Amino acid sequence: MEGKCYIIGEEVKGRSKVIKVEESELVVKVYLDIILLVNFIMDFFLLWATGKMTNLPIKISRLCWGAILGAFYSLVIFLPKLPVGISFLAKNIGALIMVMVAYPPQNVRKFVRALVYLYVLSFTMGGAICAAVYLTGTTSGLIQAWNGVGILGGIHYGWLTIGLIIALFLGYSGFHHLRKSWLQQQLINKLTICFNEHEVKVTALLDTGNQLTDPLTKKPVIVVESAVLEKVLPKEIMQKVSRENLEINELFASLDQGWVSRVRLIPFNSVGKSHGLMVGLRPDVVVIKNERQEIITSDVVLGLVNKSLSREGQYGALLHPQILQGH
Repeated sequence: MEGKCYIIGEEVKGRSKVIKVEESELVVKVYLDIILLVNFIMDFFLLWATGKMTNLPIKISRLCWGAILGAFYSLVIFLPKLPVGISFLAKNIGALIMVMVAYPPQNVRKFVRALVYLYVLSFTMGGAICAAVYLTGTTSGLIQAWNGVGILGGIHYGWLTIGLIIALFLGYSGFHHLRKSWLQQQLINKLTICFNEHEVKVTALLDTGNQLTDPLTKKPVIVVESAVLEKVLPKEIMQKVSRENLEINELFASLDQGWVSRVRLIPFNSVGKSHGLMVGLRPDVVVIKNERQEIITSDVVLGLVNKSLSREGQYGALLHPQILQGH
């Protein structure tokens, strides 16, 4: 839209003020109270979803003040057409202030994340509403922009309700998904396991519930999928581990002395199985890398399991927390 926006008339219909805005051949009838109410509700839920996505403490009173500021910013549609640069700057300053009021900055990184998520949620919700309107063709909606604010004309409030549902969905599901992904990233470690000059690389998840230790040496146990070590282990070990009932005597009888000295038997309890025995192996070296440190150790035992530890295949080992705590 080019040119200037003029307020050419007003009328009262027993409720709030009705303002007509005309630009060229476009005439939009605007209800001031509806503008403020709709923008307040939308901004409130956008700020709420932003807090959920970024795991920030949510206070309803602050969300209300942030949403009020956002609602009053929408009144710039009654100003003359501003240059694009000024409109862009004002829009971003408005978003900054909204986020600062709703979530007082704790540090720059968290504040920037909250601001980015506010934009992403706004674009997602607005885009979903526009797409639904145009794809369904159930209403002759008008969508225009003036001074950085969208003007939706002839669009049923049901579509705005859909926008709110999208914001709620993103707030809940998005938060849990991002939280899970972030936690897994923080707990993920890269392992390099060495046996007789052969090495195997595997991704391990730090498992605080893994408290297994070798009963003789008290060394912590790293639980590893046996398939991960298939290339470096004797086939006799792989065959015995794959059986449901472990025959200890057969295992020791089938191995040479070098591998017998590595074998450990780890007692464990699990759901549906108590007093079980897990075959453990003493590696030459295990190198553990994560975002914070690198650990090289031989004071661990590898506990072999004949099953997948991750449904999505994100990791193939469970790391004992004692290994990281001791370094």
